[in-house]
Amino acid sequence: MTFEARLAFVLFFFLCWTIVALLPWAVTAVAVRGRGAIIALPLAVFAAWAAGVVVPLAGWRDATGFFVSLLAALVAASAASAAGIAVARRIEALRASEPAASRPAAGRRARLDS
Repeated sequence: MTFEARLAFVLFFFLCWTIVALLPWAVTAVAVRGRGAIIALPLAVFAAWAAGVVVPLAGWRDATGFFVSLLAALVAASAASAAGIAVARRIEALRASEPAASRPAAGRRARLDS
């Protein structure tokens, strides 16, 4: 098998894992109405890639391993999407708790109103 064929084969797997990662991310993004979804997207994709790569490294290199890697990517992307949303909510809560005077946008709005 040539280098190009091997590269295309590996890229196909990463494409499959990416598509699988978009499913739980999209469901999560709709569930939270988009709040924090942008932070969760790269986390979901990277988690799906990591889980997908672990399966063949563990020795599952046949058709069953492919489907197990898709399932592992789905589970990992679901967990990472939830974690990304939790991190985004935590950041939003921290920003809301800081005083308004320390936020630059609030200071500009106060100067424009006066």
